[in-house]
Amino acid sequence: MSDQPCIFVTGIWKSGNHLAYSALNAMGIEGPFNGIAAHLVNGRHRWAKRLIRSPRGSGDAVQVGLETNAAVSRRYIAKQAQRLAGKIMGGHAAHSPELAQTLREAGARMICIRRDPRDILVSFADWIGGRADFYLHPDFKPLSREDRVRVLLDGGPTRIAPIFPFLDILDRGLGWTREPGVLQVTFEDLLGPAGGQSAEAQRAAVAAIHAHIEPETPLDAVDIGSIYGGSLTFNKGRSQRWRELDDAALVARIERELEPVLPQWGYADA
Repeated sequence: MSDQPCIFVTGIWKSGNHLAYSALNAMGIEGPFNGIAAHLVNGRHRWAKRLIRSPRGSGDAVQVGLETNAAVSRRYIAKQAQRLAGKIMGGHAAHSPELAQTLREAGARMICIRRDPRDILVSFADWIGGRADFYLHPDFKPLSREDRVRVLLDGGPTRIAPIFPFLDILDRGLGWTREPGVLQVTFEDLLGPAGGQSAEAQRAAVAAIHAHIEPETPLDAVDIGSIYGGSLTFNKGRSQRWRELDDAALVARIERELEPVLPQWGYADA
């Protein structure tokens, strides 16, 4: 087993985990592997997943589901973090003190990636309609782009489990932005000039990640230009996507309902 820590990267779905993974890959860190999210106990083979990963008693339970409830064994999480020492463990996990403590006790370094919630909403709606391997895909595939956005905003029943309204999903992940020892990076900073953003901000974000994880690869050897794109889940990485919706009333609704939470995520002036 490596004497390097596991690197846990988490964010709301479509926050830009892939950009953080790419930055870590450029530093010689492999991954992502596994993943802490609701799909640990949902989707294909969910009964086998639940048999292996479900809690063995109340003291062993930790909530990881962002978009729906998903309780997982703390021992399972700890073992995965230890197994992935020196590698990346991805995540779209609800925050809880229990999960953060479990990861910390396993020696993991934690990174939270943030993105404008309005862009997360639209990017997730686009992504979920085209990902046949995602457990909620059958419910969203028949819907138009705008209707997928509405379902995510409202929440409601699906074939497997009810999903939370988008504001609740944001709230379930917000604790990672306040958890001590968790590095905060943003999607927009990591995009860099290839994604229409600042090269200086990208360099600063990469330097912050490098200082946080202390990899063997020197900072000046990191190929920053390789970070943008190149991922199976990369979907038109750019900002202000929510403004592109065809339904003006839906755009207005997004502005109205999400504006109050933008300051919590660092986007009060976006």
